Amino acid sequence: MSGPVTVRETLPHLAKWGAQLVAGESGLDRAVSWASVTRAQLPAFQDVRRGELAVLSLATVRALQDRGSPISLLTVVDQLDELGASGAVIAGLAPLAALPRPLTSVAREARARADQLGLPIIALPQQAPLAEVRAAIVALATERRDRPASPLEPVDAYAVQLRASLRSEALEALLAGAYVGEAQMRLRASHLGYDLNQPHLVLWVEIGPRGARPIQRDGAVDPARGRALAEALQVALGAWTQAREPDQVVALLPLAPESGAQELIERIQTLLTRTLGDEHDRRALGWSAGLGEPASAPAQVRRSAQEAHDAAQLGAMALGPRRIARPSDLGVYRLLLTLRDRGELEPFTRRALEPLLRDQRHAETLIETLEAFFACNGNSTKAAEKLHLHRNSLLYRLNQARELLGQDLDDPETRLTLQLGIKGLHVLGLREERPTHDR
Repeated sequence: MSGPVTVRETLPHLAKWGAQLVAGESGLDRAVSWASVTRAQLPAFQDVRRGELAVLSLATVRALQDRGSPISLLTVVDQLDELGASGAVIAGLAPLAALPRPLTSVAREARARADQLGLPIIALPQQAPLAEVRAAIVALATERRDRPASPLEPVDAYAVQLRASLRSEALEALLAGAYVGEAQMRLRASHLGYDLNQPHLVLWVEIGPRGARPIQRDGAVDPARGRALAEALQVALGAWTQAREPDQVVALLPLAPESGAQELIERIQTLLTRTLGDEHDRRALGWSAGLGEPASAPAQVRRSAQEAHDAAQLGAMALGPRRIARPSDLGVYRLLLTLRDRGELEPFTRRALEPLLRDQRHAETLIETLEAFFACNGNSTKAAEKLHLHRNSLLYRLNQARELLGQDLDDPETRLTLQLGIKGLHVLGLREERPTHDR
């Protein structure tokens, strides 16, 4: 099917939330380019553009009335028609028979005006998740928009690109803490359809070729896979997403009070597997992911983003690939992160590994060899297999390390110091990619 999505086509996608068309049937063929959630403060419809569906609830209208606004369901219909909206999706209007008597007459008047104007009104139950409803409409419109269009189909590419750019810039500012104040950030987010008044947490996903160490960067990743994952998270979880091409996806996820973090992790795992492929798929991509701790205010989002980034990078080492790590999963790395943030990790690591680091030609190879040797509990045969080396080659490298260090690699204290130093190198290597901002 070609051409833009119509209001008529959105109805089946909203049926699972009990959607009912209650007015404006003659306008069902209006085109839908996007959907915006209306905020409970004036100007309420500032973000609604021509061709968009406005998503709101009766509670929003009541909140505006409580703030002294003369708005009503009738004026909502009139304002949306003036703005050129495709229609309205209103939670709290269904079932109509259950509306209180005073609201029944108001709703009847608004429906009559919508019928007169040909403005479709779709009613939802009061508890319908508006963020998910909006995401379903946007996903449908985006899917249709991304299909090849015929020469006769007009596409407002500029408007779509501008909206995406504004969302990406706002999310980047939130992740980095680069905004003036919390009230302004909440308002900016609400303009873009996101409610920062509820708890959120940050998901950070690192994507790489199958079998590659997730901490490495590799240009072989198709950017379309990251964009597909970002869209899947947005549609399924109501996330505010950003695809950092070609191999990172960052998402701000609303944490529903009725569901815990474990349920959210399971849903994310399913989406990652569905989008990037499972371990049995030869075309699957490797990935590692991290979740920060919940943030109950905009100022805490930056901290959650830093935790998510570190967990994605270090979790691959602590838990293995294709796992979603949280800060509590990082083991000794949590201690090393604390030492890094206090400025104590770098001098410790430098002292522990300085004899090796001075040998610029062989340092990387020798450190990699020691890391594999320690990971195999000092078993040289297994370490050689891990590194795809002949055992004699491994022993030669170990002797080089012993000579440079001037220490016995069989000594438990020496091993512990070197292991912490090597892990410290990994932690220090995260700094450049963490979302930071000097305030």
